Amino acid sequence: MNAPTHLKHKPILEVAGYNEIDGPYNSEKTDAKALSLGLAQWNDAGETDLSVKTWREVDGRWSRLSEELPIHRALDLATLAVNAIDYAKNGASLLDEGDFKIAKCKTNSSLERLMHDKLGSNDKDIDCSLVRLAKALKKLGY
Repeated sequence: MNAPTHLKHKPILEVAGYNEIDGPYNSEKTDAKALSLGLAQWNDAGETDLSVKTWREVDGRWSRLSEELPIHRALDLATLAVNAIDYAKNGASLLDEGDFKIAKCKTNSSLERLMHDKLGSNDKDIDCSLVRLAKALKKLGY
């Protein structure tokens, strides 16, 4: 399914049919139908901020719960996720680089074992996404 073009977020690039590759969720279990990069819905007239968006469809309608983020936040979330996987699988230290410091949330410390179990296992869906990310970063020269 293609990302809609008649709503406030205006897609420029899209991953149509994302529901077919949405990790552990098969096309019947996921409401995420497409991903896009485009003109942010929160732009005022004349502004050109870009954002990424997960398009969710529920009961045949585009959901208001579709997530839209500025590109830098999506990349920061990817950094958090990748560091968490490294921490869970390899015991790596949490990232503490400049003003981007990842720390354990003290109020939910009882959930750390769950995170280690889920992220430390060989998850083919996460691995597939990591391989895609690594290829894209390598292509950019990182």
